[in-house]
Parts: sequence; structure tokens; C-alpha cells
Amino acid sequence: MNLSISPAERFRTVGELLDKADTRVLISLAMLSRSAEYAVRALSLLALREGDDALHSAEIADQLGLPPQFLTKILRRLTATDLVTSQRGRAGGFRLNRSADEISLLAVVRPFQDGLAGVECLLGQEDCSDREACPLHEPWARIHRSFHDLLADTTLADVADRAIRNGSAVTNSAQSRGAEG
Repeated sequence: MNLSISPAERFRTVGELLDKADTRVLISLAMLSRSAEYAVRALSLLALREGDDALHSAEIADQLGLPPQFLTKILRRLTATDLVTSQRGRAGGFRLNRSADEISLLAVVRPFQDGLAGVECLLGQEDCSDREACPLHEPWARIHRSFHDLLADTTLADVADRAIRNGSAVTNSAQSRGAEG
């Protein structure tokens, strides 16, 4: 995808891409670790640049306003999961290892999210299950399922398409939240 506006101008935050989403899904965005959020943002940028030259991690970090060393660790993990490929050298950098329409957001966040496997009790109840449910178990389980389904059903191509349609761009909003986490 080769567009005349810069990738940084194409989409502002992941939240903007889902601004019309169900409130339960927006609440679920808080379920993402900072690493998972940065992974989604970085791979979304690579999806927007699909077919273009590879991007060095420093370029990605600069365009997204992310901490460079932290992003490098994230990109290494994504390389190990075979979602991205990296090449050293002047013409090197990172690129998606397969088409953006073949990579779900679930695949992107899974290496960084232990909590996607199960639902932790919001009230801290040690045994919180369908049989021994706390007062928030059922609504939280529904939110978790909705979030999981959203991630599984949304591809990087979907995110890139929405970003282009909405004229959104990535900003340094993550930096305002603080350092790595």
C-alpha cells in the first residue's frame, strides 16, 4: 500500500479505530498490556506499509512515539512468533511475514497477554467460576468473550482499511501514559 500521506497521519490511536464499538468492547481495551498495545500499533503500521520497504525499529518507534528499546523487544518477540520478519543492514528492517488479511489481532496480542486464556476475578475471589461465581463474574465473562471475539475476527488489514477510511493517524498518545509496562 503506497499512499501519499505519511503512516503517522493515517491513524491516531487504536481507540479511534474502534470509537463506534460497543462500550463493553471499549472497556475491554483496558485488558491489553502495554506490550500488546504497542505490538498492535507497530504491526498496524507495517500493514499500512505492506508492499513498501521494510522499516527499522527506530523508524517505527519514531513514527508511533514509542520507546525504541521497548519496541525492539516487542518486535523480536513478534519475529519469534513468525508474524514479522526482520532483515539486518541498511535496506533491512521489519515487515509482515504474511499478508495483513491473514493476521488477526488475537495472533498479535497473544504473545503478550497471559490473561486471554481465562478471566481473572475482578473482586479477587480465589475460586471464581461458573459454579462459584462472584457478583461480577457473568458480566465480566461476557466482556472477555466479546473482546476475544473482536481480536479473533479483526485482521491487521481491517485496522489498516479503517485507518485509511477514517483518515486517522498514530500519535504519541502512548508516551503520555508513561514508560514501558
